[in-house]
Amino acid sequence: MPVRWLVQRRDLGLRVLAGQGDLDRPVTWAHSIELADPTPWLSGGELVLTTGLRLPPEDADGAAAYVRRLAAAGVAALGLGVGLSHPRVPPALVEAARATGLVLLEVPLPTPFVAITKALMERLAELQYEGVVRASRSQPRMTRAALRGGARAVVRELASAADAGVLLLTDDGQLLAAHPAEAADLAPGLLADTDEQEPAGVLRTRAASAVSASPHRTVTVQQVRLGLRPHGRLVLVTDHSPSPVDHLLLGHAASLLALEAEKPLRLRDEQHRVHGLVLGLLLDGALTPAAAREHLTEAGFPSQAGVRVLALRGSTPRRVLDAAAEDLAARGLPLFGAVREGCAVVLLPGDDPGAARALAGGAAARLRPRPWAGLSGVHAPADTGGALREALNAAALGPARGEELVDYESLAGQVLIADPDTRAVLAGLAQTRLGPLAAHDRTHGSELLLSLRTFLEHHGHWESAATALGIHRHTLRGRLDKARALLAVDLDSAHVRAELLLALTAWPGA
Repeated sequence: MPVRWLVQRRDLGLRVLAGQGDLDRPVTWAHSIELADPTPWLSGGELVLTTGLRLPPEDADGAAAYVRRLAAAGVAALGLGVGLSHPRVPPALVEAARATGLVLLEVPLPTPFVAITKALMERLAELQYEGVVRASRSQPRMTRAALRGGARAVVRELASAADAGVLLLTDDGQLLAAHPAEAADLAPGLLADTDEQEPAGVLRTRAASAVSASPHRTVTVQQVRLGLRPHGRLVLVTDHSPSPVDHLLLGHAASLLALEAEKPLRLRDEQHRVHGLVLGLLLDGALTPAAAREHLTEAGFPSQAGVRVLALRGSTPRRVLDAAAEDLAARGLPLFGAVREGCAVVLLPGDDPGAARALAGGAAARLRPRPWAGLSGVHAPADTGGALREALNAAALGPARGEELVDYESLAGQVLIADPDTRAVLAGLAQTRLGPLAAHDRTHGSELLLSLRTFLEHHGHWESAATALGIHRHTLRGRLDKARALLAVDLDSAHVRAELLLALTAWPGA
């Protein structure tokens, strides 16, 4: 409420002696106090009422110091009651108030301070009630605007309710909507690096909300987000300090805008869920070739050149799939993702191996612990299950090789395993030779299979194999001694090593 309102109350009889040009300054409280230095008990915005008991009439220096302290404390105005300590307002006090620009009011003897306080409190209560009514009327209008007109309608309704300029910006400052139309012209000025008097810097904050004021305007920024997911920033530009109701409406508008922005994301999440179910059917071989191609084509997934499977292990699968969805969207591809054997599994076009490297690189850069990726060869959509086995095998080699992405087609023995008859023979060999190691790993949490594979792929070199595994060579020797005992084979034999390598090519996820 402005000081002018009190001055215009004729029943109070207040007379303005200084600060006539600043009567629109808001006053938030009335405080009667006779201390020579009342500032420790002030917070700014008060109408200070005093009889001048501590102010000698002719003490110009004391009056100037008193007024300067009040001005520095941010009081709205000073009211001096005459007829008690002073028959009139001391000229030194008037001169000091004019010099600092502080609003100075003369309070006549018949007007008790309590009358001023009561009038002020009643008016503030009325304004609060009016604000509640305004909010109760504006919020439903804003909600209806969101349902019928989307983000632009919400911005328009907020601008009308708050009597302000409103801008909706992306998180990096790009303009999405503004009302009134000329408010759009403010966007470049708000984002520019201007001098300290301009509120530009507030838009660079990542806080949930911020306020910056200059002599000409006040900028209030509210982040638009749902949970931890940001959707931009809502900016309120006013020529006055925003009221609590303005803040309430701004927050309500930001919530509506966040929900509006979430609509396509919720639809996307539902599409990912459906695509994940389709991928599960493909991996289980439950779709005919015709049905597989139909589902992929309807989703906009190019499968004419066959499909590949990318398996990423070593990080939280759901987080990996979320990261993969963003990278695939940037390439114009839908996400067909699922979780199998503790790995995130993603379907990729057969003729786009660059997509696999982009996904593996993006996941390694953003996620901790970083995942290790394995890429299958090209398969028909109906044989996605076969591609999964290859991807899991390749991904298992990532830690041993220290490679972010292992391509199954680069592995020795993949030509043999591609033939169904040979694959059946090797699968039987793998079960016989490697089954005891896998059982021991499951029971004891050991890594005998991984250690054996690494040792064999490093041509039996203890130092290089141990380095690839990140363990001491004596630890590796201990593991392989255990494997030798379980398998009852001589690992020094080249024939035994060759047989075990072939078995490993057919072992799922080894």
